[in-house]
Amino acid sequence: MAGFAAVAAMLSFTLRAANREAGAAASMAAGLMLFFFALTQITAAVEALRALSERAGIGEQTVTLLLKLVAMAYVTEFAVQSCRDAGEEGLAGKAALCGKMLLMVETLPLITEIGNMTLALVP
Repeated sequence: MAGFAAVAAMLSFTLRAANREAGAAASMAAGLMLFFFALTQITAAVEALRALSERAGIGEQTVTLLLKLVAMAYVTEFAVQSCRDAGEEGLAGKAALCGKMLLMVETLPLITEIGNMTLALVP
């Protein structure tokens, strides 16, 4: 993976000198390939987390929500870095803000559940 990234970076740098758009496209394509490679490797970790949560008695909905939040954070970070690679710093900032907002919305059920448990403990 590291070798592929290094070769892709050199190719992108070389292409960028001749044609900025071609260099950006090569960089984006290499980034997507690396991202999808990493996704294939994460399956074992997800299964281990699910097994551990089952033994700990943590609900399937909670684990699914946590995995969804982590995935959203990774996808958002990938989008932000891709925008920066393309020289779109303003768009990168907006993508980061939108990602944070969506993460906040997705955590509301978990925040509500924690709040309800806390209120149940208060006499």
